[in-house]
Amino acid sequence: MFNTLEKLEDEFKNNPFISFDSDGNGISRIFDDKWDFVSRRESTRYVLFHKLPPEHKKNIQSFTAKLSFLEMDQAIDNYVPVAKLLRTKKLLWAITKIWGKSDFSLLSNNIEWLKFKENIKRRMPLGSLKQISTTLRRLSNAGLLNRYIDCKAFNELSNEKKSKQHLSIPTTIYSQLLQQAVEVIEVYHPHRYEISTVMRKTIAHFDNDLLKRIHVHRLDENGAKYFNYTMVKYGNELGKGIPNFRFHLKGEWIKSIVKYCLMVVVMFTGMRSRESRTTNPNSYKVFAGIPMLCGNTYKSNKGVAKKEVWVTHPIALKALELVHEATMYAREHFRNALEENFTEGLISKDEYDRGSEELASSFITTSLSSERYNKVLSGYILSVGSKDFLNLKQLKIKATHEEVEEFNLLNPDWYGELKIGGSLPKLSLHDLRRSFAVFMVRNKLGNIQTIKHQLKHKNINMSNWYANNAELIRSEDLLIDKDLMSEVDKTTQSLAIEAFDDIYNGTQSLSGGGSVRIIEERKKLLGKGETIVLSRDELESLVRNGTKSIVLLPTGGYCTNSSCERVCSIESFVAESKPCQHLIITDKSAKQMAAQRKRLIVAFESLNEMEDYAYSRILIGYTVKIRQLEQTLKSHNIDFEPFIYTIKANHE
Repeated sequence: MFNTLEKLEDEFKNNPFISFDSDGNGISRIFDDKWDFVSRRESTRYVLFHKLPPEHKKNIQSFTAKLSFLEMDQAIDNYVPVAKLLRTKKLLWAITKIWGKSDFSLLSNNIEWLKFKENIKRRMPLGSLKQISTTLRRLSNAGLLNRYIDCKAFNELSNEKKSKQHLSIPTTIYSQLLQQAVEVIEVYHPHRYEISTVMRKTIAHFDNDLLKRIHVHRLDENGAKYFNYTMVKYGNELGKGIPNFRFHLKGEWIKSIVKYCLMVVVMFTGMRSRESRTTNPNSYKVFAGIPMLCGNTYKSNKGVAKKEVWVTHPIALKALELVHEATMYAREHFRNALEENFTEGLISKDEYDRGSEELASSFITTSLSSERYNKVLSGYILSVGSKDFLNLKQLKIKATHEEVEEFNLLNPDWYGELKIGGSLPKLSLHDLRRSFAVFMVRNKLGNIQTIKHQLKHKNINMSNWYANNAELIRSEDLLIDKDLMSEVDKTTQSLAIEAFDDIYNGTQSLSGGGSVRIIEERKKLLGKGETIVLSRDELESLVRNGTKSIVLLPTGGYCTNSSCERVCSIESFVAESKPCQHLIITDKSAKQMAAQRKRLIVAFESLNEMEDYAYSRILIGYTVKIRQLEQTLKSHNIDFEPFIYTIKANHE
């Protein structure tokens, strides 16, 4: 077997450059502790090796570099994203930690291979194993490892800890979160300039008096406490006109407002976390009456920014204005440090341009702690990496019985982890994104095609926007989000399976024109002693292959004809006198209809009090619909007081 590592050592003995600036000049060499790719303008900028043990660092650098060179040669555009380089380095280090060695060509040897497989057994979830097996296959395909890698064979080595899907938040909890976020924006939007002014004045006051003469981090413990106490007291007094204002150099109080603003942007667009953090007030546009947000996406574009647009709501503009102006003190401070360091030649033009671009975002770091004060940072975009970034305790969620049931239905991976009176098991921006997609599907705000074209295509103005603004969308796939569409498809199928399971195996009573055949089928099978009519596996198969389809009607009930053009969803009137042969109503649907009936009675009584003949035909329509609903309630054994009425309008 040839010695791959010796060949790599010989090939890289002169330590060639691995990265270059925008003018083509070499920046980082293969065996440097940091590979600097700032000039590429990708979301990932650096690959760091300084924390790797010395005995393994050079080997991991060599294999990472060689693999990237070989894959660049094979790529049509001769390009490998920085994020892929970083992922390769991390996975090679993961293999080294498990195996104990970093000459990966040795895995060609059967003894070493068996040793590695034995060490990795039951130590990782399936998702992590898949990444490692894919990396080993890349080494094999590149000729750096003389062994065929069967990725599927790794499945049996997992510790069976299934990676869980992101949450879909119950509708009422989602609304509660949105309401909290909007309330914060409404309260603090009028104070947005004042917040930054107070921060700026407080910092300037202590900068002139103390900060330039004393390095805070060098003070003894008592001195540092007194300095911080004095600064906080001064800042709080200055900001006493701002509700609940609290001064802190790290900007923790302001950061809590920033979080709510970010939540609003994500919840009203479905944007990815990184995409939402590229926006500012200038990102908000209105086209043909439709509010839009323009931002950058890095997905499926080799990590390089690409302009896209999302439909949104005017509250997003308020959120962006609030966060942008409230953090202006930090933006100005970092911009001054950037300018000063660039003027003095301490940073490159690529670093300066990258920093300036990031500081144009509304969502930047709010901390001016001593470690960051007057420093050029490696990145200015707000970090959302911590598990409790959104602070569930602050959101004060207390789930009801109905919310727990909905949570379990929508999140089989998390079944049982939301308790009555308890909070969500976790909350991330991506959970909000998935919840947005589910909300769209469940509330019939558009079909898959409209969601594909911007998540909220729900009126004719939107259609006009797509027809008349070709220069903005540039191509059909501009607004396609494959990940989100996958989430939508999964959610649609999951909801359909649950609906059919309720229809065939759950509900006690069925009604509607489409229920006749199912009732007969149920009687026949249950009469033979069967406990279920169709198993969930059977239903899943029928839904996924398209044999069965179902649509949840807003007024309750299901339509099993997905291409139907009837208007069964119109709440106030009976659309057609002939019963629909595709409508199915379950016990759960009937309860919804009971609530609908109460709303119609309230509407009837309100109009009837006006005693206006012009409303008489509307009132008649209400009564017909109410009577029809009462028949449905009878079919499902739901108690109600019969509706007795007299239309007061003078018919003469």
